[in-house]
Amino acid sequence: MKKIITLTAILSLVIFMLFSASGCKREAAEESVEAAIEEAIESEGGNAEVDISEGETTITTDEGEMTIGQGTDLPDGFPDAIPVYANMIITTSWKTTEDGLEAFSVAASSSDSGSTIFDWYISQLGGWQNLNQFTTGSEEEALSSISADNGTYTLIVTVIETDEGTVVTISVSEIGTVNEAAPSSTGTTQQE
Repeated sequence: MKKIITLTAILSLVIFMLFSASGCKREAAEESVEAAIEEAIESEGGNAEVDISEGETTITTDEGEMTIGQGTDLPDGFPDAIPVYANMIITTSWKTTEDGLEAFSVAASSSDSGSTIFDWYISQLGGWQNLNQFTTGSEEEALSSISADNGTYTLIVTVIETDEGTVVTISVSEIGTVNEAAPSSTGTTQQE
């Protein structure tokens, strides 16, 4: 938890410094922010490489890579099997690998209505398994979520529409297999 709070504070600082710096000052600001983020991650026991360039911040650690910035791309290796709505601008993306399984996350904004995006995802996931959907709303916002799996990946798409626009998050996790040859001492298998 401490690591998340530290990184959130530093990323907020990155955004502030990049918007307030210009010209030669911007390059110096980028270098000092890169060093600050790397130092913060190292103080938490990790190693990181930080690159700030052309309005994007990329943080690479042993656990994966995170990119923040307007117009960011999908993370490297993002599965082709996952549908991605075309009319949205990616603002954050990351990829991690744990126990040999990959996970991806994307946050994006769109000028299209939340219902249009949600209906598109429903149409794209018709052949997937364990399809669940949830929709709720108030005067201020509408929230819709869909989850499904295709036997290889689990997918959760959340669409939030407010007066300012629509935000879409896509979370993808590679499905692992349970090692049945080594049951636990009680004879049951636990999955996280």
